[in-house]
Amino acid sequence: MRSVTASDLATVHRIELDSYTDPWPRSIFQLMRGRAPDLFLVAEAEDAIIGYVIGEIEWREGVRVGHVMNIAIGENWRRKGLANGLLDELERRFAERRVECSYLEVRASNTPAQSLYRKRGYTEVGRLSGYYRDEDGLAMEKPLL
Repeated sequence: MRSVTASDLATVHRIELDSYTDPWPRSIFQLMRGRAPDLFLVAEAEDAIIGYVIGEIEWREGVRVGHVMNIAIGENWRRKGLANGLLDELERRFAERRVECSYLEVRASNTPAQSLYRKRGYTEVGRLSGYYRDEDGLAMEKPLL
């Protein structure tokens, strides 16, 4: 795992397009690389990018929190532990920066992702009505410190 570079963005965006029904535009990836490049990580295998995770540190009620903004793994590499590895490294980087908790949003219908997050210690803290264009989301959170 390593931080993303500008030359990685086309491949990262292809993974995004293949992974989501409502994908982020490429410009958002460029923006996130500029805002927190050390929290935008890629996983590689066979000299190719096969997944990514994007995080950001925010303030909530005077507390530093880590936001897992986006994560995706290339179709041929799913269910091999790569998402766990990316989240491990992102959460480690959050904790290094004294972030108290990590949170994320997930589609209410995405039970495989919810299961992964629960196994990692995330708990549901709220339902986000209309969060996605076509369905609700769930807010999940995990203490880090």
